[in-house]
Amino acid sequence: MIPGMRRAFLTTAFVAAIVATGCSSVGGSAIRTGPVQLPAYTGPVAIYAMGQPPPGAVDLGVVEVHAAQQEASIDNLLPQFVRKVAQIGGNVAVIEGTRARFDLAGRSHVETFYYTCGMGATCAGTRMYSTNEEIMTVSMFGRAMTTQLPGTSGPPLIPPGPPPPPDDENESTPEPREKDSAPESERPEIETAPPPQGAPSSGRDLGGQR
Repeated sequence: MIPGMRRAFLTTAFVAAIVATGCSSVGGSAIRTGPVQLPAYTGPVAIYAMGQPPPGAVDLGVVEVHAAQQEASIDNLLPQFVRKVAQIGGNVAVIEGTRARFDLAGRSHVETFYYTCGMGATCAGTRMYSTNEEIMTVSMFGRAMTTQLPGTSGPPLIPPGPPPPPDDENESTPEPREKDSAPESERPEIETAPPPQGAPSSGRDLGGQR
């Protein structure tokens, strides 16, 4: 079957199933691809919407969720994405992107009409016609990861930030030096050079005489 015809056929069948059963179009899948196989996880799941996982996270598998028409919103897709991550043991949901696809789906309509037939009677008839409807499908895709391996406590879900700068109050300041408490009489005398000739001498040099 031609790929384009096959996709149109699947889209038509998808829309017909929704209309016939009245079920939700929200769905998805999670496939384990990593070497680590974990049971379902029941705790909180951290969401990383920029595609960058936390340091030390272990890859568990790929996740994809989708919805069509009015249900194709982040409010419906994000909880489904988190549930799929937890199903394969992940506690970290890494969203790598979203995409929208528009397809034309054929739909058959049956219409009843009335007309006047012989002898003034009213007769009823039916006619069938087909229309093409545009179907919008939005997908969210990414990866399931974990930071809690069996037997290890694991790093926190949110990586720690840089350490805060030290406070000014906590910075060590040099202690003031104590003044010399020895009496002046015990301090060693400092000899001074004699004053130049003709200059007045100090009282200390003259033995206290002025």
